[in-house]
Amino acid sequence: MKTKLENFEMAFLSGFGSCRMACACGKEFYEPSGPWTWEKGELEALEKSSAVKLDYCPSQLDFEGRQFVDACDCWHPRAKQIMGFLDGHLSKIVEYMKLERKRKFDEASASPVVDAVDTRGGEVAG
Repeated sequence: MKTKLENFEMAFLSGFGSCRMACACGKEFYEPSGPWTWEKGELEALEKSSAVKLDYCPSQLDFEGRQFVDACDCWHPRAKQIMGFLDGHLSKIVEYMKLERKRKFDEASASPVVDAVDTRGGEVAG
């Protein structure tokens, strides 16, 4: 069974991965053995730097407008706070989502209907 933190990670993974990735905290991570094309001296510079070498491709998590690397633990404390908020307010969050859905539906329903116009000068039935 997955932990809450693993579920949070799965939910907020962006689907973006790379051979080299910087975390919002400033740490850099890289995976040297994949099918990557490195610039001359790039990999050697990474190996001499404080970048963290991984045995898998680093992936990106997106939340609160920031991009984190899955291998970094800097995002764990904030994720735990967010999970606590979500768990502690679950019924209110569900209610908010229902109200927002209705508001957006009402807003869309009140929008004017625009018929498509044929670029050759005639109207298109809509």
